[in-house]
Amino acid sequence: MVCGIARGWPRERLTLGELIEALGPRGYGVLIVLFALPNLLPVYIPGLSPIFGFPLMIICAQLAYGLPSPRLPVVLTRRSMRRSDLLLITEKALPWLRRVERWVKPRPSVVTSQLGERLIGVWGVLLCMIVVVPLPFTNGPPSLACLIMAIGLMEEDSVTILGGALFGVVAAVIGLSVIGSVGWILMAGFNWLFGLP
Repeated sequence: MVCGIARGWPRERLTLGELIEALGPRGYGVLIVLFALPNLLPVYIPGLSPIFGFPLMIICAQLAYGLPSPRLPVVLTRRSMRRSDLLLITEKALPWLRRVERWVKPRPSVVTSQLGERLIGVWGVLLCMIVVVPLPFTNGPPSLACLIMAIGLMEEDSVTILGGALFGVVAAVIGLSVIGSVGWILMAGFNWLFGLP
């Protein structure tokens, strides 16, 4: 869907608002997948982290709040990216997503209920707090956890959602360990620089 939009877009750049409108009523799952993908690809595109990280957090927060459909503030919907960058992201991710979807099937339970969706949103917000930290290993694993949960959400697959949530625990431990280590190194360097005990 997104790949087709990128191919057929009439201009070189498109805003997030235009992309969301073009997606139509695909719900939270598609947008979470879309905004998580840039942090999972072995391709560095400058400027994508602030464009996609904060919207991912906002969408998860709206899911947690229980809004019927996601919305983004105007300051974010006006942000734009090159059509070629969007096409590159989706084409790189498409084969992987197709392989994942082979294992996903509808398995509804309390996890896929409205309460379950709100809890997914809460956990997604907590993971996104790690995603937005610009350090190695703080972006990819939490984003992957959000993406797995989003795929489960779209297919009403409780097993996939729980798998993504459990992977999120591992991702959070990795991310917080990196953040803590960098913080300790910076503090030690500051103390050494100024001769503090």
